[in-house]
Amino acid sequence: MNTKGKNDAEVPSELVRFLKFVKAGLEESERDFQDELVRRFQKTIREIKTDREMGERYMIFEEMLREEKQEGRQEGRLEATRENVLELLEDLGEIPEDLQTKLEDLEDLTKLKALHKIAAKAESLHAFEEKAEIYFNSKDSWFL
Repeated sequence: MNTKGKNDAEVPSELVRFLKFVKAGLEESERDFQDELVRRFQKTIREIKTDREMGERYMIFEEMLREEKQEGRQEGRLEATRENVLELLEDLGEIPEDLQTKLEDLEDLTKLKALHKIAAKAESLHAFEEKAEIYFNSKDSWFL
């Protein structure tokens, strides 16, 4: 089965009409496909489009998807920045477990970006830890 199939004669006509409906664009999907099932789908779709409650639900759902997408992007930025800091620190030696834990627990992108800059300039893990301690102990990032 395929909406782009070419062998209409080998498939039941009801299925052919349904698949043409599925393949149709917005305007074309409103035409008469000479099929009762398709008419029922068209009617249901029209009702959903005009139902205010369904419209509100759709808008709420759309907003939730947008928020989740934004959260996913933020998590991706956090993870990438954290990995970049760790990669720079690995060049300086074996990262102590407590330092690695602090970095993994840090959820503030502004602080992680600042730590990335410190890691890029650090000459040793000890030097990094001395400069980074303020970022791990502060509850705010407004001072950065």
